[in-house]
Amino acid sequence: MRQIMWGAMLAVGVAGPALAQTAGSGGDPQKGGELARTWCGGCHVVEARPAAASDQAPGFLAIANRPGTTADGLRAFLSAPHGRMPNLTLSRQDIDNTVAYLLALKGR
Repeated sequence: MRQIMWGAMLAVGVAGPALAQTAGSGGDPQKGGELARTWCGGCHVVEARPAAASDQAPGFLAIANRPGTTADGLRAFLSAPHGRMPNLTLSRQDIDNTVAYLLALKGR
């Protein structure tokens, strides 16, 4: 039992800083917006003040303002294939930028 506790404490001590770095790694919301308009705008409304609506997929404003929307959740979603969406292979920086853009829409 004592070995398990020490192992768990060691894992938290090693993983903690890495998780904090991942959660805090900032992206560029402007670049994320550009990427979203290019790759996502065909189905999603990506603007904070859309001129038109889409019935194909939820708008980025709606996604940003969902109660459960978090940076980690968005990163996980964007890192894996998702349903009817095209299978985009995004770099870690593209994901961070897109997450930063989505979170910048929160509360609007």
